[in-house]
Amino acid sequence: MTAATDTGLDAAMERLGRWTAARTTRRSFLHRIGQLAVFVAAGPTIASLLIRDAEARVCGQSGVTPKCDTFDCTGPGDVWGWCWYASDGCCRNDGLKKICDCCTVDYPNVHGYCPSGTNVRCIVESCGNDPRVLNVALTPVLWAGATGYHHAAIGAGHAIANRAVVADDHDRWLQYVAAPLAGALGVPLLGIGANGPTGTDLELLEELGVSEVMAVGPVNGTATLTAAGITVDQVTSGTDLAAISQQVAARITTVNDINRTVTVEPAGLSAEAAPAAAAFAALGGFPLVIGSAAAAAVGYPTLYVGPEPTDVSLISDRTSAGSLVELSIELADLAAALPHVSPHRIAIVPAGSSDAVGLVNLGVPIVLHPLDRLGPLEGWIQDHSVRYGELSEIYYTRGPGQLLTEEYWKLQAAANGFRVDQLQGVAGQGLPVIRQPLAERPVGKARTDGALDWGSQSPPNYWTTQGQAFRR
Repeated sequence: MTAATDTGLDAAMERLGRWTAARTTRRSFLHRIGQLAVFVAAGPTIASLLIRDAEARVCGQSGVTPKCDTFDCTGPGDVWGWCWYASDGCCRNDGLKKICDCCTVDYPNVHGYCPSGTNVRCIVESCGNDPRVLNVALTPVLWAGATGYHHAAIGAGHAIANRAVVADDHDRWLQYVAAPLAGALGVPLLGIGANGPTGTDLELLEELGVSEVMAVGPVNGTATLTAAGITVDQVTSGTDLAAISQQVAARITTVNDINRTVTVEPAGLSAEAAPAAAAFAALGGFPLVIGSAAAAAVGYPTLYVGPEPTDVSLISDRTSAGSLVELSIELADLAAALPHVSPHRIAIVPAGSSDAVGLVNLGVPIVLHPLDRLGPLEGWIQDHSVRYGELSEIYYTRGPGQLLTEEYWKLQAAANGFRVDQLQGVAGQGLPVIRQPLAERPVGKARTDGALDWGSQSPPNYWTTQGQAFRR
């Protein structure tokens, strides 16, 4: 683990648990007379609502009810109501803005466009698709202090496995090198602590049906594994990291008919990107080698990750991004071009944490986001969906540096095409509004003017489109 990742992880620790913060919201609504007139119910209750701060209003709304914290309307007694449309100045893309009611049984607010017996709790809004429809599964992966993301990701990515790859849990570089071996075999990668495998580790291996582990680097407690009836195959010898990466590369050639390697340096931006590089290498079944000398010794053309200077004559390509987040995006784009990798499932994780290597067990590209924030991933997820089609699942982490609630809202929006980045305007703007026609009131039937056309572009070609011939 580098000093940079240590610092990032320490900073991230303070943010643990933010996503699960309480989500208490309240709102009012827009009533109408006729199709194009605004109706505001009279009476002292509504009058008191209308004197609240204007910040609670949104473009196309004259009431004072705030937006929902997220696009979920799934709490106790919650049900979707219907929507109204606002088109003048509420969306930068000139789309038809949808404003929809999330309703709750007996909620102390106005009735709005809610089913009988419910009142409006909050609203959702969109400049694209119907904001009541969440097609993309957002699956949390829980962080644990002792194991990082390994156990949770193994549980999500592997139902059974007769083998597993293990490495020292306190030397993440050994895990980076081990990840492609696990990927080539399609088996879990597990970190083993200084005191050997824990009871939880052994239970997990037993549940998976593991009868053999392949050890990369020195691993403590191999006798415990043997006593549990698990055969230990020591893949490497010695402690030199570059040499170990060459030994793992040699083992991978017995599993996968490789024609490429991936190279990272043990320092600089290249080192910071090592977890994402390891995930890319694992998806392709390409060995991850440490340093230019190791790459030259292995002898295959290599993808060089990072801007660091190198004298490797075997470089077939190198990344061009100059920041950690953008570099992970570049690798995810390359991974999506692999012929046997689905571009419809990804994992996102805070940048700067070496724990990210545990997400290799999900078998999907790993993309890094800034601590607490979605950052460039908001636009990239939309672009990715336009290029490859709608995503089916995004794994996100609950742990150090996890997304704040507002950023989770952006993630839901980007994945489902709500185009909240196009929202604009102030309270009272975009009036009068248009009430939803009867045929458009059911969930999923709202007009989608301004929506992006998923899958409308051709994916790029890359050298990784050369398929790998597996020999398992």
